Amino acid sequence: MAPRLPAALALVVGLIGIDRPSMWQHEATTYVLASRPLPQLWLALANVDAVHGAFYLLIHLLLSAAGSLAPPEVLSRLPSALATAAAALGVAAVGRAAATLTAGVCAGTVFALSPVICYYAQEGRSPALVAASVVAATYALVRAAGTPERWGWWAGYATAITAGCLLNLFAALALAAHAITLVAWRTPWPVLVRWASAGALGLACAAPVAWVASGQQGQIAGLTRPTWTTVGALITRFAGAGLLLALIIAMAVVAVARRPLAGLTAVALPLALVPPAVLLAVSQIHPYFQDRYVLYAVAGVAWLAGSGIATAASLTSRKASKVAGVAAGGVALILVGVLVLAAQAQVRRLDSRRDDPASAARILAAEALPGDAVVYLPSVRRIVAEAYPGDFRLVRDAALKTTGAESGTLAGRELSGEEIAASLATAPRVWVISRTHATPESLDSAEDQTKQYLLRENYRQAQRTEVLGYAVRLYVRTPTS
Repeated sequence: MAPRLPAALALVVGLIGIDRPSMWQHEATTYVLASRPLPQLWLALANVDAVHGAFYLLIHLLLSAAGSLAPPEVLSRLPSALATAAAALGVAAVGRAAATLTAGVCAGTVFALSPVICYYAQEGRSPALVAASVVAATYALVRAAGTPERWGWWAGYATAITAGCLLNLFAALALAAHAITLVAWRTPWPVLVRWASAGALGLACAAPVAWVASGQQGQIAGLTRPTWTTVGALITRFAGAGLLLALIIAMAVVAVARRPLAGLTAVALPLALVPPAVLLAVSQIHPYFQDRYVLYAVAGVAWLAGSGIATAASLTSRKASKVAGVAAGGVALILVGVLVLAAQAQVRRLDSRRDDPASAARILAAEALPGDAVVYLPSVRRIVAEAYPGDFRLVRDAALKTTGAESGTLAGRELSGEEIAASLATAPRVWVISRTHATPESLDSAEDQTKQYLLRENYRQAQRTEVLGYAVRLYVRTPTS
């Protein structure tokens, strides 16, 4: 019963505020692609986002089965909330199997209360599901290492690794952490061979996705090489800031000092350090780094903190009483809860994300007139209309040639410059949706250059409204002399 308490806590924390009324850009991408019929979704994955194909398929099935029961924002986030609860259960179970029940419950609680974990528990993207898969693989590994003759645990390990890699290929970095764990445990060679075979099977099952995704790297072309500032931001996001960071570090030191590279520490340290370190190092050559790609490393942080809290509590109980030890552990967990309150509130705010497409769409719903045209700078901003099509019912897309669903793209294909000019020739008013501060580099396509020229020469800006991440402008045609 006790290991289920962190799961219940994670579920409650993850569901509070999950109905945040806007899909930010990445969530909108999930909804737009996942809501397409399967043939059109498959067509899109051949061109974009194959690395997230398994997640889009999951959301597609959920939307098809329950699309009328809840808003799409909630439905697309629900799998993440459930996966976070499952991950918290797994964190507690690993702690119990590799150390003690107390260590497991404390680790699971720290994981459930982590603001970054809650952030992704309320997001319609895959990091929470990847974290749950890696935690499940870690649990299977701990059990398999203890009973290596039972192939069921190795099959479970291969399955969890496959699931993690299908959801995000960087889940494969967990294998490096697991290798270090097994070496630290002085695992016999026959067991290492079984682990390697199970891991290789998992990677082989995900290889087709890796092959397709290798041709779609333009999607991460905007990433830059991480710096020491990136490392600092990663530490504070995964472990906390200020007093929380100090507490986590102190508990980690207690855990490592008590049992260096043994038991739960041998599981926690590699998972907390190796995947982020490898991704940071590789990104110095080819930038791939996004902290969400290795969100599962937070489980390692939680195991260190939980083990430290349990160890400190046990030392207290030896000097005083068992009740005093339990009280000490409870005080530490309560302190963690208090320290994360402000951050927990922040991750539920609309401005915890980069943008608010719903507010941009509502402007057109309230103020657009029949016959108005709309253009997007650049075309990828069409995601606002794709995510909230009802708000655009009165306007026509003056630059659209082929929809995203028809063309197998995210934002569709646009008309040529001459065709855009002809399309706008009869438009008395044009709405423009762009980033609040769009850079010239993002608007250098021939189509976008044409849009800007036509607006500059034939229209005057009559209105500009800014919402989080977006500028919505209204242009009115200037009279001809």
